[in-house]
Amino acid sequence: MLILIVIFTLVVIIGGTLNRITLYSIRKNTWRAKDMATIMQRTLNDNNYVVRLKLQNHLAYNLYGDFLPANGMTFEQSLEYIHPDDRHFYSEFIIRLVKGAESSECIFRWDSSLDKHEEQWRYIHDVGIVEYDYDDKKTPINFYCILDDQTDQILTEKEERELTDRYRKLFEQSIVGQAFYDKDGHLLTANQKLREILKFKTDDDAFYHSYTLFELPTFQNVMQKNLSDDLYFCTKTSIFERNVNCYTEIRIHPIYNETHELEFFTLYIRDISQERELYLQDKENEVSLQHSSQAIEQYETELKYLMENVDMHFFRTSFEKRQVTFYREMSVIEKQMGFDELISLFIDDPFAEGLRHPYEFFNEPKSTLTHMRPFFHNSNDLEWNFIDSIPYYDKNGKQTGTYGVVRNVTDLMNKQKLLKEETERANQSGIRKSTFLASMSHEIRTPLNAIVGFSDVLATMSTPEEREGIIQVISNNCELLQHLVNDILALSSLESGNIIVKPTKTDFAKCFNSVATSLAQRIKNPQIEFKVESPYPTYITCIDGGRTQQIITNFVTNAIKYTHQGHIKIGYEQQMRQDKEGIYIYCEDTGAGIPKEHQGKVFDRFVKLNDFVQGTGLGLSICKAIADNSGGEIGVTSEGKGYGSTFWVWIPCKQEKTA
Repeated sequence: MLILIVIFTLVVIIGGTLNRITLYSIRKNTWRAKDMATIMQRTLNDNNYVVRLKLQNHLAYNLYGDFLPANGMTFEQSLEYIHPDDRHFYSEFIIRLVKGAESSECIFRWDSSLDKHEEQWRYIHDVGIVEYDYDDKKTPINFYCILDDQTDQILTEKEERELTDRYRKLFEQSIVGQAFYDKDGHLLTANQKLREILKFKTDDDAFYHSYTLFELPTFQNVMQKNLSDDLYFCTKTSIFERNVNCYTEIRIHPIYNETHELEFFTLYIRDISQERELYLQDKENEVSLQHSSQAIEQYETELKYLMENVDMHFFRTSFEKRQVTFYREMSVIEKQMGFDELISLFIDDPFAEGLRHPYEFFNEPKSTLTHMRPFFHNSNDLEWNFIDSIPYYDKNGKQTGTYGVVRNVTDLMNKQKLLKEETERANQSGIRKSTFLASMSHEIRTPLNAIVGFSDVLATMSTPEEREGIIQVISNNCELLQHLVNDILALSSLESGNIIVKPTKTDFAKCFNSVATSLAQRIKNPQIEFKVESPYPTYITCIDGGRTQQIITNFVTNAIKYTHQGHIKIGYEQQMRQDKEGIYIYCEDTGAGIPKEHQGKVFDRFVKLNDFVQGTGLGLSICKAIADNSGGEIGVTSEGKGYGSTFWVWIPCKQEKTA
């Protein structure tokens, strides 16, 4: 009986134990089922992935989703797609599960391109759950991993952190002082610049935290708690407790929430003490600059006036660009040209060759007076330019070009040339005048001696024939002496400009015939034929007959001196010149002729081409003065020495028609 009781007791104990084991197994299976259900539910809700890793063969494959390839991969293969910096995190995650943790989690970067290895990294959150052996309940056989792609979330959080850090740095390192106050005016935070301006003793100076924004002296009279708009003002900020005494620019900006309730005040402050000093200095400088500008403007106006009136230009050359720029005013470009074009304007001048090698030629100041083609207009007429050139250098001491002035001195050169010619002419005139005076003493004494001598002889002559011959000699010498005196008087009128022409109504045909008859008596040489060509029986016009007869007389007198045989012919005709009607008068002879090189000066004063011929050398110059004062022209034609000459004059006048 005792044995039965023992056996029954053992059966009950064994049954109870088996029942407990069965209940634990059922409960364990229930828990496992619940874990799997939880995993699947979370996966479905979050659109995540579920992967199972068999520890027996280290093979992982998809339970839900397509995180892995369809045929799965080994644990070792999966490590190839995890970022090298994250592999040790993943390994530690697996080790925690192996060592008995019911679950674990980690975050790693996964190359979603897999075998392409394009490094398309995704941030994966992995929650792992362990499944143990059904029999011994201790040996892990599977890992279930819930994989959540948190790339967007993590990147967003990263960007937000970076943005927050950036704004924090901007706030702290801003060149403008900034601070935030709550709606009651209590200081929340201040950046470094504001702490410098207001001279905080520490980053959280208790003094400034003990006062509200409305209690600080700077804001007491301008700040209101119900501020709705930005407040902007400039003031002198004085805080004696912190030895603050500076001029500041302040802006207070109220910040409201969505319900239009005031939450914060933003304070911006800038120390403008130096700017104020600069502003005041600028005002002083502005006045000084205005005076300087007025002086410069006046200087430029005067310089422009001078440069325009003396025909001067300022220039600057660039060796690098091979270009010259001309200025009429200091800042106004008038013309630019290249060196090649500039060289083409010079005519055999060292400056032209120097422009081909400017660094060697223009390394010192240069000046030249050159005859060249015009700078500023197209013309074939050459002009004289005086050029001054000075080298200039950059800050490194390298010569970069030249600057200077070019002045058109053509008028000056022409005047100098004219002055030289006039001086030479005056010198020659003086020489000729001296020669004339010396000659006159001889010319006058010759007829005087003849008159005096033959007058004494006249008293001794006994026969009428002898007396008549002596009287003729005396008469001829008196006529010669009278002619000399008339020329001397004419010289006086010529130098004083008193040769006056007074045209009157005249029958020029009669006037011409009268002087021709008188001149015919002067030709004593029987080998000379005197010819007269008077084409009109009458020619009524307005002319100075006396001055015209004087010209004809001087022409014939001059011809008689140089003609020894042949003929002397005088005549006139009506002739148009420059659309004007006039009389052309000429005197033609077969005398000595005039070399071509001397024809240009025969009408100058005191000119005698043959010193052995009697006369003053004034007759032809008197003729030219009369022609000029009449508005006419005068000249001579001759083929040269030995071919005779033709002297002519043209005087403008209109013939009056007679009924």
